[in-house]
Amino acid sequence: MGRYIVCIVWGMIFTFIIGFIGAPLTQSTYNPVTLLIVGAVFGLLFSLTISKITAKSYKDDSAYSK
Repeated sequence: MGRYIVCIVWGMIFTFIIGFIGAPLTQSTYNPVTLLIVGAVFGLLFSLTISKITAKSYKDDSAYSK
């Protein structure tokens, strides 16, 4: 459960920074609420897919490595 929370928080931080830098470059408005929601979604998707990707390369007792 902690992996999901950490990925969501870091996803929100990274999109917040990217949006802060990218908004003036693209001459668009800076909306932090939208950026945090998008970051949370991408962080959740990343945390759900990374376990399936790494389970194939590392053999352990999890359900994904069988």
